[in-house]
Amino acid sequence: MPIKNNTLTIDGYTLTIEELVKAGQDTSIKVEVADKNWPKIRECRELVEKWANEERCIYGVNTSCGGLVDYLLPKERDNEFQKNLVRSITTQVGKPFEDTMVRTFMIARANSLCRGFSGIKEENLKIYLEMINKKVFPLIPRKGSLGTSGDLGPLGCIASVAFGEWKARFNDKLMPGKEAMEAAGIKLMHLNAKEGLSLINGTSGMVGLACTVISEATNTLKNSDIIAAFAIETLMGRFNPFDPIVHEQKYHPGQYATAMNLTKLLKGSNLAIDELELSIKLQSTLKQHKGVSIADIPVEDAYSIRCTPQFVGPTKDSLQNAREVLLRELNSSNDNPLIFTELDTFFHNGHFHGQPISFAMDCLGISMVNIGVVSDRRIDRFMDEAHSTGLPPFLCKEDTGVRMGLMGGQFMTTSLVAENRTLAVPASIQSITSTADFQDIVSFGLIAGRKTRKIVENTNHILSFELLCAAQAADMRGIDRLSPAGKIMHKAVRETLDYMDKDKVYIDDLEDLKARIESGEFVEKIEAELGELLIVHNQEVTRKKE
Repeated sequence: MPIKNNTLTIDGYTLTIEELVKAGQDTSIKVEVADKNWPKIRECRELVEKWANEERCIYGVNTSCGGLVDYLLPKERDNEFQKNLVRSITTQVGKPFEDTMVRTFMIARANSLCRGFSGIKEENLKIYLEMINKKVFPLIPRKGSLGTSGDLGPLGCIASVAFGEWKARFNDKLMPGKEAMEAAGIKLMHLNAKEGLSLINGTSGMVGLACTVISEATNTLKNSDIIAAFAIETLMGRFNPFDPIVHEQKYHPGQYATAMNLTKLLKGSNLAIDELELSIKLQSTLKQHKGVSIADIPVEDAYSIRCTPQFVGPTKDSLQNAREVLLRELNSSNDNPLIFTELDTFFHNGHFHGQPISFAMDCLGISMVNIGVVSDRRIDRFMDEAHSTGLPPFLCKEDTGVRMGLMGGQFMTTSLVAENRTLAVPASIQSITSTADFQDIVSFGLIAGRKTRKIVENTNHILSFELLCAAQAADMRGIDRLSPAGKIMHKAVRETLDYMDKDKVYIDDLEDLKARIESGEFVEKIEAELGELLIVHNQEVTRKKE
């Protein structure tokens, strides 16, 4: 459901990735469960309590869990066991996730629980919502999750605060969980049969992280098209290979979207070359010389320019696939067992397994590496006077030799390309058996999400330097010859730093440009100029001739 009146209403079926990420980041947005969901939630809990009283043998209701699953437990010890379950799996280590990410995890978990298949009490789900809305942020260290019986450790950090243990941040202060709940005026949860399991046994941590990665990667891909176009025109590349009619003949949605964007962005440029006009010029040169002659300008562009749609497009297709996987997972019941009130029965299952998320994140991470690769290849053309169509070496026009120009910037980009390649080693194939062979195939979905997020961040650093190179080249070529989009980007860069006719340490400038890329500012400026949105994925194209 859309966010209305600064309130996100969740129903377990219709939450979008964009709504989740926005509500996670904007702590002023209130989160509530749709009124229509509460009867199902209550019916589900009543059925669990009926079975608990009957002492039916159901996992997590009157049995222990994990490698101790065969231990049967008396009903009178259900609260003690549910808390011990949470305590025992809350074993994360390392630097904590940021508060907004924790909030994203919690909203994703609430969205799953409110579907009414998990058996949590209405009162406890409302306490969970209060924690979200009153800004109690449990401390969640980011390392240590198997991603198989869900995100046990991360979600355990939340659940333990809910019943008054572990630590949480409230009003920007870190304090014991019980104190945070008291300070926020929230009653502590009392857990009964299955409730501790329902809170921890799901994929909501990796889902929240992966949805954030998808949002950030979408922004990066839009920026990469903008920066690629700016670089292509300042390298005096050809625009004809990007004509959408060309890409209808080899139609892949991401490739087509990139070609469409580049065509829009290069429109009006007097630097980008029309290869049809060039062909006529070279035809004249050929006729004037007898025998073999050499063109004074390349006949075709290198692949890092000409094949940008074909190289970037598959990354957009991978992003679209990840988006579809995560949207399904976000709106799912992903714990075990599931309670079907309409059938008066339960099903033991493996919906907590994070392999779909892990695999989608690995594939996206691998494909995002290539955005940095192609950016670094265009950067190299700016650096090399033999391949830049008339630009000075390392974009150093004044006092060359005494000055080094932008040579050193490529050290950083090449290093980050290498780092991204190491980060692209898949987590989803690294299964290591655990828990006395009970959890014998695991997903490491949270690891996959963390790695991919780092790849996206590194890629934004690489793009920041390509952007700086294109602006430097634009000043040398003549900014009056830029496309309207190019002029916007040149002006934006010069708001951060001036044309570099003297060597300086520009680390802070690159960080500023990277932060502006991540903010979405450049995308907003360009889309306002174009009067239409840049597309990341084009599902359909008209192939019929009118």
